Amino acid sequence: MVSLEEFRAYRSPLKDFYDGKYVLLTGGSGFLGKLLIEKLIKCNVAEILLILRPKKGLSPADRLEQLLGKEAVFVNYAKDPQLYLSKIRLIEGAVSAVGVGVSNDDLEYIYERTNIIIHAAADVRFDESLKESIQTNVRGTQELLMIAEKCRKLEIFTYISSAFSHCVLGHIEEKFYEPPYDPILLIKVSEKEDDADNFELLTRKITKPWPNTYAFTKSLAEEIVRRYKSKLPIAIIRPSIITTTKEDPIPGWTDNMYGFNGVVTGAATGVLRIFHIHMDYKASIVPADTVINSTLAVTWYSANHRDEDNVFNCTTDDNPVTWRETQHQLEAWKDRIPFDKSLWITTYNTTRFKLVADILSIFYHLLPALCFDAVLKLRGQKPQVVKVYRKVHRFSAVLRYFTNNEWCFQTGRMRRVLDAMAPEDQQYFPCDAKAIQWDEFLDHQIKGLRQYLMRDPWSALEKSLKRHRLRIFLHWCLIGVLYAGMLYLVVRVLYANGFIDFAGLQEHDVEECSVEGDV
Repeated sequence: MVSLEEFRAYRSPLKDFYDGKYVLLTGGSGFLGKLLIEKLIKCNVAEILLILRPKKGLSPADRLEQLLGKEAVFVNYAKDPQLYLSKIRLIEGAVSAVGVGVSNDDLEYIYERTNIIIHAAADVRFDESLKESIQTNVRGTQELLMIAEKCRKLEIFTYISSAFSHCVLGHIEEKFYEPPYDPILLIKVSEKEDDADNFELLTRKITKPWPNTYAFTKSLAEEIVRRYKSKLPIAIIRPSIITTTKEDPIPGWTDNMYGFNGVVTGAATGVLRIFHIHMDYKASIVPADTVINSTLAVTWYSANHRDEDNVFNCTTDDNPVTWRETQHQLEAWKDRIPFDKSLWITTYNTTRFKLVADILSIFYHLLPALCFDAVLKLRGQKPQVVKVYRKVHRFSAVLRYFTNNEWCFQTGRMRRVLDAMAPEDQQYFPCDAKAIQWDEFLDHQIKGLRQYLMRDPWSALEKSLKRHRLRIFLHWCLIGVLYAGMLYLVVRVLYANGFIDFAGLQEHDVEECSVEGDV
């Protein structure tokens, strides 16, 4: 980990670009937003104008205090809270609201000072209603661009999209694509409350062939951004499946169980025991810090190359890894750093056939869940395992599209950005996919998921290992009982149908004994 002092001591065009700038940031309470806050403060920006809404009875100020104090990613907060508080100006608002819900006084402050806008906010739930997804991901982007138009000192507007916004294509280039519908028209339709139910009934027809509302609305939002290209300096970056950090600011950090993180955590805790996936396909995973550093590098580059089509794919196609390779590496850790909060032992059962996965899920998921809930009932506790597996199956169904298809992402423009970076920037803003050592990264990932997501302290590792050994013993005992029971049933069926004659065997044994006795 690079210290704050060491980071601020070096100079480069990229780093100096952010020094003293006012950065308007959306999505600051989200996964990428937290990492952006940490990195921008390191870059010594003048101020982060953070749009944050009240939530669950907490004001934006309360949420920020809770956020900074809770997450390990804010590596300098414990020793110097003022470093963060002095650099963050809270602006109450919500991206899903008309006008982003920002007051007139705050708007004037934004118009007067903002140099850079990074739009990282999005509704990332794949199963969200189309209406909600449009209002957050599409209308929210439009509203923010309308604000950007009035910013007097704006140098660049960067939109963090998704590499899967155009997943219906096999080969995805770094360019703008024609959307399936006019995004402005869909915004207007989504705002008509009377037609809300009918609108949702048409969701599958409207979004087809996109796999979910998230990818679909991201493609529409990109079109909104493209339409502002003649008015504003803009950039779009498309990361693929974002997972834990590689090293910056700490290895293995995450705060969510989306995508690949959920698959690994589910398998490691013994919850996800069968998964539908094509193991020899390329895994389009990318470390979160690679995405953050790429975003900052793209923002700097695009501000200095406004006439280009600044659309960039942030993927690991230059250094691919397959799902099978990730499985082998993660399996190597299953008996060395078990998760304390586990349902059963770690299992990595996979199949490329949907029907097989659905059938096996009955035996690997449903039946064990019913047994666990029966035990909980006998102990006077609330049954909850079947409920967990309903969520697991919804999660698995959503991911099937991404684990059983493969894409080719063009990365020539992103490579141009990397080539423009100074040698020091490669060290302090590491974002070259070719530099990822997958074995090392996956080691950090499994440790990070255990520590930061499951909140299992390393001090409890020995206790976790003891529980893990007990689970292994019980697992094999259960397997032994099951196989013995199956063998007994097979023998009984064979005996009932005359294929085995135990009486004949006994008479034969007696006969042999008699012969030996006569001799």
